[in-house]
Amino acid sequence: MIAVASVRGRWRELLAAVLAVAVGVGLLGAVLLAAAASRPAVQERLAATSALVVAPPVATSTTPRSHGRIPWSVPAADALAASLAATPGTTAVPDRTFPAVALPGGRPVGDPDDLEGGHGVASLALGGHRVTAGERPRGPAEALVPRTLGVGPGDRLAVQFADTVRTMVVSGTTDGPGLWVDDAVAARLTPGVRTIGILGAVPPTPPGATVLTGDDRAAVEPVQDARVRWRGDQLLGALGLLTVVTTVVVVGAALSTAVAGRRRELGLLRAAGALPGRVRRLVLTESALVGVLGVAAGTVLAVVSAAPLHAVLVAADAARPAPVPAVAGPLAAAGAAGVLLAVTGGLAAARRAARAAPLDVVHDTGSGRGPARGRLVGGLLALAAGALLAVRTAAVTGDGRVGLALATGAASVVAAALLAPALVGVLARAGTARPGGRVTVALVRAELGTNPERAGAVVAPVVVAVGFAVLLGGLVATSAAAYPAQRTAQLAGQVTVERDGTPGLPDDVAHALAVPGARIPLPTVLVVGGPAGPTAVDAVGTADPGLVRPGEVVLSSPTAAALGLAGGAILDARFADGSVVPLRVARILPPDEQRGDLVVDRSQVRAHDPAALTRTAFLPVGAVPDPPPAGVTVRDAAAHAAAGYAVDARLTGLLATLLVAVSAGHGALAVAAGVVAATGTRRTDLAVLVAAGATRARIVATVAVETGTAATLGIVLGLAVAVPPLAALASGLSTATGTAVAPVPDVGVTALAAGTCLLVAVLAGAVTAARTVRSSSSVPERRRRSGGAAHRY
Repeated sequence: MIAVASVRGRWRELLAAVLAVAVGVGLLGAVLLAAAASRPAVQERLAATSALVVAPPVATSTTPRSHGRIPWSVPAADALAASLAATPGTTAVPDRTFPAVALPGGRPVGDPDDLEGGHGVASLALGGHRVTAGERPRGPAEALVPRTLGVGPGDRLAVQFADTVRTMVVSGTTDGPGLWVDDAVAARLTPGVRTIGILGAVPPTPPGATVLTGDDRAAVEPVQDARVRWRGDQLLGALGLLTVVTTVVVVGAALSTAVAGRRRELGLLRAAGALPGRVRRLVLTESALVGVLGVAAGTVLAVVSAAPLHAVLVAADAARPAPVPAVAGPLAAAGAAGVLLAVTGGLAAARRAARAAPLDVVHDTGSGRGPARGRLVGGLLALAAGALLAVRTAAVTGDGRVGLALATGAASVVAAALLAPALVGVLARAGTARPGGRVTVALVRAELGTNPERAGAVVAPVVVAVGFAVLLGGLVATSAAAYPAQRTAQLAGQVTVERDGTPGLPDDVAHALAVPGARIPLPTVLVVGGPAGPTAVDAVGTADPGLVRPGEVVLSSPTAAALGLAGGAILDARFADGSVVPLRVARILPPDEQRGDLVVDRSQVRAHDPAALTRTAFLPVGAVPDPPPAGVTVRDAAAHAAAGYAVDARLTGLLATLLVAVSAGHGALAVAAGVVAATGTRRTDLAVLVAAGATRARIVATVAVETGTAATLGIVLGLAVAVPPLAALASGLSTATGTAVAPVPDVGVTALAAGTCLLVAVLAGAVTAARTVRSSSSVPERRRRSGGAAHRY
């Protein structure tokens, strides 16, 4: 087969493409394996169930704090459990959860965001756990605790609930997680029920509910775990997007370079009667073979790198600890994607190869015909898409801004990479050579102008590396300057009080902080009727009678418009305990982040949501009680803004580090391999220079200058394409924060990426040129064959 023989004989020229596919498949495979390991698993405390009966889902959720289901009231859940237990061999247990944090020695233990640390003791059977010492709790002041806390039966343990910190008597210990109290106490502390655990035979599905079995039970997960997984998905999605873009660009550049160096071979095929379509299919088959070779190496890389990648996500609180097995499905998907990316990258090379003419067998026209029309069209379309996305990025609000900025940068990078050969040719031919000018400069200009495709093999990966380094480094720096500054301005004249290591402030602490001018919001989640059906929304309880009274609700104008409500209308709101309460729309006010979009009376929230917790209390400066309540942290506006942005800063910093490392490392590898391939196609050119009397050192210097010039052009283009999305991001942040936000580039990251690519390009060009000249012939031998009349320049 011609394609197989061609790949075997030209492995050096195709090495760049094979390495690019291998790295791309390795990264994609690692991303998919890490994503698979991050999928929700059945909770340990529900592992013994044969099925879970869950409440009906909401149609839409506008809050990340929602479980996405319409809660049953406690009486409704008990009645449903009784009907389910009527099935022979079935035991049905309502799963009651509420916030409970153990405080051994006065310090909280466990996840500070866990709002489901407490359970009714009847749910102990759902996880198959057993009492390892002592007995189950029998009274309201007793609790069953994990044996890992280091306490035993009869010991006293402080536990924070939503209303206060109580001293509980340890009735026993268990081998399961969480704190377990008497079921009567749990029913009082639990606002509503969303899940009923089934032991034994699976009953028929009751009306309005869903029965989950097997791995589908993993859909019942804590809210904080869902948020962590969402953060990890964003990181992995961005890493996968960058991997796809870099792989296509680098493979395309490498294959185009390889095709540019075999014009005579392709001309011979045309002279032998091969039609352009046959030549095109030949190159595409070679691209597929390159993809297969890259997949073989990339699969090993994926298996090796998946676990470290998942460990990085766990360290950044973007994933939960879990094993990362080498699952066949993700690896097969990454392998198929690798072959597809290789073929996609080879489309431009195939189109170029199909343009070979029979006369090329005697006269190599090389790349002087300019870049292929399809490449130009594709580059212009990508450029237009990048411009449209930049406009959209500047106008969008919410969390989608970062994703749009990355998409804008990806489109711009692809456009610059596709248009690189055309730009190289235009810039190289601009102006005229000056008489008496340096010969090296003239040779470099002639090479870049005559063979822009070869220079494009260096320019394209440099554009990818530098462009994404500027965009990602600037994204982190610009966001870090915008958000804390906005929050600090909003909280001017205030201090914040929070509870260390727990989900929030209990009621007794909140009451102690209720000084004049204090704002102590009590958040909850309501289910209301929306255009698409039941909608979960955030609500805030406030004790300000001048704003809202019991039985009333205050809406922001966007929320009122979304719900189709006007002043005086009645909003039927389902609270966390499952009860539906009609609320009269007292006022519709402009949006105010500090007030909230949906405000109800604080006492009404507490009456219907006994598990609600105040996360942060806002007090005037100097109004914090002295001494402050035990276990709280007081911060000024700037410190609170910095602490609040710390998680986002850590995640965006990790995202930038991963993506810059991928783009810069992938780009440097592609630059080196691309230079090797491009220089390998110039053996005849370099032999002519030797015959003309050029020394080996001068030839090496000339090639190094050529590759350095191409890398420099790639750096300039990378800087240019990153400016529009970064400026659009800054404009969007200005709109969102209400403050002037200017793009903030990360000079260090940019310089590192640019310097690495430039150094690799120059060194690879020099080393490859030296080896090519030495393997062709020694300089004295060339001079002897030319009669010793060589001219040294």
